[in-house]
Amino acid sequence: MEDGSRTAITSTAAAAGAAWRIRILALSCCAPLLLFADPRTADARADHPRLVSDAATACATCHGDRLRGPATVHGPVRDGCSFCHDVTIAEAGTQIALRTPEPALCLECHDAMAGAAGGAIGHPHPPATESCLVCHEAHASAHPALLVATQAELCGACHDPEESNAKHGGQMTPSTDCARCHDPHGSGNARLLRGSGLHAPFADGSCDACHRAPLGDRVRLRARGERLCTACHGNPAAPAADGGSVHAALHGEGGRAGCLHCHDPHMSDQSRLLLDDGGRLCGSCHAEILDAARAPSGHPPAGEDCLNCHRPHASDQPRLLASPPHDLCGGCHDSGDADLTKAHLGADLASLTCTDCHTPHGSGHPHLLARHLHPPVLEGCETCHEGTSGRLVEGGGPALCLMCHEEIGDRAAKSEIPHPAMDVARCVDCHNPHASNQERLVKQPGGGECLACHDEKGPRAGESAHGAITVIGCRACHEPHGGTRAGLLRIAGPELCLSCHDPARSKPDDALGTVRLLGRFDVPVESARAMATLRLSADGQRNHPVPNHRVLGTPSEDELKRSRTTHRGAMTCLTCHDPHKSRSRSLLLWDAVGPSEACVQCHAK
Repeated sequence: MEDGSRTAITSTAAAAGAAWRIRILALSCCAPLLLFADPRTADARADHPRLVSDAATACATCHGDRLRGPATVHGPVRDGCSFCHDVTIAEAGTQIALRTPEPALCLECHDAMAGAAGGAIGHPHPPATESCLVCHEAHASAHPALLVATQAELCGACHDPEESNAKHGGQMTPSTDCARCHDPHGSGNARLLRGSGLHAPFADGSCDACHRAPLGDRVRLRARGERLCTACHGNPAAPAADGGSVHAALHGEGGRAGCLHCHDPHMSDQSRLLLDDGGRLCGSCHAEILDAARAPSGHPPAGEDCLNCHRPHASDQPRLLASPPHDLCGGCHDSGDADLTKAHLGADLASLTCTDCHTPHGSGHPHLLARHLHPPVLEGCETCHEGTSGRLVEGGGPALCLMCHEEIGDRAAKSEIPHPAMDVARCVDCHNPHASNQERLVKQPGGGECLACHDEKGPRAGESAHGAITVIGCRACHEPHGGTRAGLLRIAGPELCLSCHDPARSKPDDALGTVRLLGRFDVPVESARAMATLRLSADGQRNHPVPNHRVLGTPSEDELKRSRTTHRGAMTCLTCHDPHKSRSRSLLLWDAVGPSEACVQCHAK
């Protein structure tokens, strides 16, 4: 069936190609006579009416057929015919001529094609050196790029489809895009290839090393996802086998092999067959980081090349770092340097983590200080330190912080339920005293500082944390210094959950692109849209996870019988969900991954 399909494809293409070959040969012969002669010397067309005013004339009134129904119209046509044509009105008649001979006229806008048109390129494509109009329409076309025919018909006019298919290992289909690999104007590479670096199987013509025979329009691979690449290149995630980090792009998405997010499987002008220059390639996913790194206040090594600090596939360090953070910074900044030590008030830099205060890419602040700065840092070190000795006022204990933040101390002292950490920890155990990328100068994202004491609330392998924790932190639901409710909750019971999951209470601010949650936390609209929202009944007690299912309150005896449930007592959000982490994205209890595993806990099969 596959062979028959391919024969039909090539026969159809060959028939179409024969017609276009005639046209292209004719154009190639006539183009020098019709197009390269200076049109200013041509006689006026006898049948062209004499115009009264070229400025007042609408050419499309008579020549509208050139623009009727095409998919693509040449840009200058929209701006006016005089962009390319000169109109001369005389007693003898009206002369219409190109303003400049073609292809010089085309190159006024498409100057990047000058080398190809003049043959001044390593491997020119002959039709492109003869005339642009061999392949392109001047005014409008039903095909992309103003082509005079489909790409398959144009290429097939000179290149026999059967021969081409054989040279490409039988991998060509009716939808094959020749321009995907070949530059139709010319290239510095042999065979008009777009890339100078070739994947070894591709260079050898061994298409079947990666491909099976196509099925109709489908080009098929021998294995799915990155498994095809790892068969020859090994497992790129191996460095993270004992921990560390793996580049998320390796996992792939939308059915694409992970490797193809960054590499071209056939050829590239970039090293390692990359799709683009390293910086731009990383910036296609990490644009905000690249922008910060290349800003005037950015970190030069990060702006030059991401691989100065990161591994592209996997690392035994967090965040794909090439080496431990302190070693990485120490490669350029000597922790024993006297001036550097003095700038840090004599601190033992070898014992500090640079990224506690500095952003490694760029933050917009001097000295790469993190996004959120403690105001005294800008006012002067002597606010908290005694002179240049580095010693802290009040011994660096809570009394120092409460000199400015006395309201925090008052709130903690008056709390009905105090946070034990306030008695045993220092402020700097949770907060960075200088700078942080987290609001309130919290040290770690996603509630990391809380897990130092409450590690049982953190996700285990294969579990996901509650989105509120990853986006805001534990303080999304808990008062961090002391409160009036059990568990230091900000709001009692289901009202706390509904503050985020009731769409009526989380409306976006379109001007700021944020959503305010719980009346105090502004999060990006994208993060808010990822939250599950509930459409509950008018009394707010039913319709989740299925219509009429009770959400809150105590079911009546009649409800219990009708739903055939073993559950007894009042229902709350915590009847089915864990507020911190779960194997399920819906935070289901019972170690359930999906609804079917959770529902059977109360509803027997």
